[in-house]
Amino acid sequence: MPGIKDNEVPISFEKLMPETYMPRLQLFIRMMLGTLAAVYFNNSPTPPLLLTVFQINLIIVSYFTFHLLWWWYYLRYGSKILIIRLGSWVDLMGAVSAMLFDPFVVPPTILLLLISVLGNGIQHGLFVFVESMIGALIFGGSVIFVHFGLLEAWPPYNLYYYIFLIVAAVCYSYLLVRRIEFMKMEAIRISDHDGLTGILNRRAFLRAAEYLLLLHERGRIPLVVIFADLDNFKAVNDQFGHETGDKVLRFFSDMVRSRLRKSDIIARYGGDEFVMILTNTSLGSAESVVQRLQSEFRDWGRNRGLQVGVSFGLGIVPEGRNDLDDILRQVDAALYDAKLKREQAGIVTTSLLRHDSVLH
Repeated sequence: MPGIKDNEVPISFEKLMPETYMPRLQLFIRMMLGTLAAVYFNNSPTPPLLLTVFQINLIIVSYFTFHLLWWWYYLRYGSKILIIRLGSWVDLMGAVSAMLFDPFVVPPTILLLLISVLGNGIQHGLFVFVESMIGALIFGGSVIFVHFGLLEAWPPYNLYYYIFLIVAAVCYSYLLVRRIEFMKMEAIRISDHDGLTGILNRRAFLRAAEYLLLLHERGRIPLVVIFADLDNFKAVNDQFGHETGDKVLRFFSDMVRSRLRKSDIIARYGGDEFVMILTNTSLGSAESVVQRLQSEFRDWGRNRGLQVGVSFGLGIVPEGRNDLDDILRQVDAALYDAKLKREQAGIVTTSLLRHDSVLH
């Protein structure tokens, strides 16, 4: 198997939605703003621009209908980036339309642009924030010119300051959201990675493994699960100290990571135990990989006067639906067999769990 550096979990494992996402609150705010817009235009002492009140009410009803359907879709299928962006653009176009129809020289509905950008940006993350911000600047700015063209008047002095303050508020909020997003991603990275070796920890591995099993079930992607346990590691710790033991763990992690592809995953399962999943790989290819890893790791230890090795247990995931706990349990049993063979023969061996015996 080719050695490709910088093994990473595919981006598909990451959540699309930030932890602050509150869909029920978002639906309530959307319904409330739509209701306020209806009250505003139906009770305005001045007729709206371009359209009649009846026509504006039809637009508001369409706005309500869309977001109720959006909510139904969310409950049925969950959050998807395309439907999220579509909802944000409907909010933005609703705010722009309200500004266009607003008959007053200083339109209060200009604040709907600010609410739309900030609300969707904070709810859905930095990408949606930037997209909404750019859309508000382009379409909102254009509508301002059309609005005053219909009124046949120049914008009043105080409106310039309203616009300046709104733009400043949006830009400042963008900087804050970007900082929050960075801190969130850094927190996720720290919580998902082992502090010593830099590879995934057990919790992150289990999440990634469940995702790969789902892909395997739907797309029949070949998967090989590997358990690794460092031999004689406790003796190295006792004889040379924990600092040397940490170097052994770091080297093994870096070595394996450099030999795997980005589509593969490696994690520290606990102590001196590691677990890997190789994608689109046969059992024979995986066995060749672990044999090279055994040889390289053993040679590295000997060059430093360390009697260390590694035992592996391998298992290929069969077709169909699989239980992750069962797979890990049986591959762990294969690793245990490998350790027994090592102890009996005095060498590091590889135990194989064949395709037809992964699950019983």
